[in-house]
Amino acid sequence: MKKIAYCFVGFLFFSFFACKNSKPVDFEVEVKRLDRIYTVDAKTVNFQDYSNQYGYFWEVYTQNVIPLPEDYFTDSLLAFQQQKDFASAFNQVNRLYADFSPFQKQLSYAFYNYNKAFPNKIIPSIVTFFGGFNYIAIATDSSLGLGLEMFLGNDSEYYSKLTHKFPIYMHQQFQADYLTSVAMNGWLESEYPTPFEDFLTQMIHHGKIKYSLNSFLPVKSSHITMGYSLEQIKWCESNEFSIWKFLIEEGLLYSRDQFVISKYIKPAPYSKGMPIESPGQVAVWVGWKIVSEFMQNRPEISIEQLFAIDDAQYILNESKYKP
Repeated sequence: MKKIAYCFVGFLFFSFFACKNSKPVDFEVEVKRLDRIYTVDAKTVNFQDYSNQYGYFWEVYTQNVIPLPEDYFTDSLLAFQQQKDFASAFNQVNRLYADFSPFQKQLSYAFYNYNKAFPNKIIPSIVTFFGGFNYIAIATDSSLGLGLEMFLGNDSEYYSKLTHKFPIYMHQQFQADYLTSVAMNGWLESEYPTPFEDFLTQMIHHGKIKYSLNSFLPVKSSHITMGYSLEQIKWCESNEFSIWKFLIEEGLLYSRDQFVISKYIKPAPYSKGMPIESPGQVAVWVGWKIVSEFMQNRPEISIEQLFAIDDAQYILNESKYKP
């Protein structure tokens, strides 16, 4: 069964920089520029040629992102290319990402570290695409697609005009500095889907994701790892004790109410019951803090072994977390 996972704009779910080091020169992720299909001569390209080049990702793209049925491929592609609403957006994509090599280097570094941590897992090819503002990322069994129109800058007019689809609290990550982090986070979540168990288990699970992500990235930046602004990460750091106290006093740690859990795990304008200045996903941030302290206390445990530990209570206990 083939894996397919989507990172939807607005709601992330998957079924799918301070100290720099150099990656080995012989390790480089493959990048395929499917976004350039927007400017090809539709009358001279062939559906099957794209299918041969992109494999299963092409099937996903043409069926779920931009409808391009094989029987009407030329006409459908022309219609896509002639949509006026997309023309200026693609021009911005082309201007910002004509040279994708800086991002290829960042992604190569991150996946090099991922490969060291998980030597038996697949390293995906990177597929950049233009998806009409539908998906941030798509993870299949062997490809990680990135919708480049979702990284035009958090102040882009496109997002501000579509706040019904892209609430303002989502805009922070819609900029180039967050691209590698969002991509790696998406791949990790597709490989390690969220367990629908109690609050503590989900909090620690996401903490594992963020701990690993931060260790893989070429530049360690906590606000980018979390998808926060600098102000939001500073708020969490200044209010760590209050956040933990709130989670304890509200009896959240062992709750199995998925609706309640989602209020502190999923992206949101703020965390319910906390000040309006609080960011969403505070439980994910706390989970990251707990996992970080656990790994500091247990240096013999590898990242791969960390993910094999299912007992969230054990990780909390061994972390000796005391904000």
